[in-house]
Amino acid sequence: MTRARIALVAEHPFFGSLALRLTLKADSACRDLWTNGREMGFNPAWVAVQSRATLEAAQAHEMLHLACGHHTRRKGRDEKRWNRACDFAVNLLLKDAGFTLPKGFVCDERYLDMSADEIFDVLAKLQEQDPHGGAKRALQERKSSRFVDAGGLDLGGPASSAQSREQGKAQSAGQKASGKGEKQPGRSAQDGQKDHGREGDAFVGEVRDHPLLDQEHEERQGQKSAEAESRISLLMAMQRAFHQGDMPGRFARILKNLIHPQLDWRGLLQRFLERCVESDSSWTVPNRRYLHQGLYLPSRSEPKLPSFCLAVDASGSVDGKKLARFCAELSSLLETFDTTLTVIFHDSQVQETHTFGRMDLPLQLAPRGGGGTDYRPVCAWIDREGLHPVCLLWFTDLECTSFPEQPEYPVLWIIDGRKDNPPPFGEWIVIN
Repeated sequence: MTRARIALVAEHPFFGSLALRLTLKADSACRDLWTNGREMGFNPAWVAVQSRATLEAAQAHEMLHLACGHHTRRKGRDEKRWNRACDFAVNLLLKDAGFTLPKGFVCDERYLDMSADEIFDVLAKLQEQDPHGGAKRALQERKSSRFVDAGGLDLGGPASSAQSREQGKAQSAGQKASGKGEKQPGRSAQDGQKDHGREGDAFVGEVRDHPLLDQEHEERQGQKSAEAESRISLLMAMQRAFHQGDMPGRFARILKNLIHPQLDWRGLLQRFLERCVESDSSWTVPNRRYLHQGLYLPSRSEPKLPSFCLAVDASGSVDGKKLARFCAELSSLLETFDTTLTVIFHDSQVQETHTFGRMDLPLQLAPRGGGGTDYRPVCAWIDREGLHPVCLLWFTDLECTSFPEQPEYPVLWIIDGRKDNPPPFGEWIVIN
């Protein structure tokens, strides 16, 4: 394992830089390798029968899990399915980075340019469609995926040519003649080792949650700390690889997007609302996590989202379907908060208002109005009614130039369609 790591440092500096930050840990309970961002566990029995090239690719596989943040963003999803989705995502990147994938590495071109999250959703839908067909589906998946040996030979799948199959037969025959490639009669586990090198054992390369996500402290802080630690490691590895000129073009673009991700409007909406949430500590109910240690500490009270407003541009040019999608996403975010939402329909003036609570979810709104657009009456109405919203969401197509003075509360513009000129104040997101 150490020699393979040294080879990565010399030949693939990006992967080698990430690997050097991990502590090697012998773990006979695992199948082959695993990592959690701080350690790399390995089964000595599996490692003992692998070539150096296989171990290099296997370690690079684990490093890509870390580069993609797979150890920090499972977020309670099924661990086995998440690992499989992550494997499909990283092995295609390994090929692009110049590695020859050994036998047992799943690699399916159907998942090209898909993230682990997208692949996870695909696998989940397949499970829902056929909940009892797991074994059959796994066999079909194995047949349709490309399993490649250390020499680059395709070991099956629809893309295999007749020539490749003949080469496979010849190689198999050669292995049998030399006594390799099949389990020897009478061989036992006398050495305490399972024959991990036999054909049919697929490489797993497990990714586990970062240790900070399992510790007994506030979950959100642990998530932030784990992501920050992962980001620092990734930046240092990228800097070293770029300095040595050893970073494939497509691979570099993907990693840059990981460092500067383009979040969709749902993620930006959630981030904006989270900044408006109020949370506090209470000594009335102690934190039970620490009572067994004799520590009496305050517990975190339920996050609260004070009353806020949603202004809806009802001038007639706003897309009703996009408004429905926005309301569905907003409703899912508000289900965990005891809050009050005031909805203000307007065109050139305030046309109608409604107040909703948690029990009124999900929101079902439709534009009401139809005249021209003027944003000034909305803020004037809020002031006149004596409301003090923690924030104002504004759903509009931004086809208006009559803006009010910037209010004291934060404003998030949800824009129907991309516009060249942003609003004069507040933050804004676009629903494409």
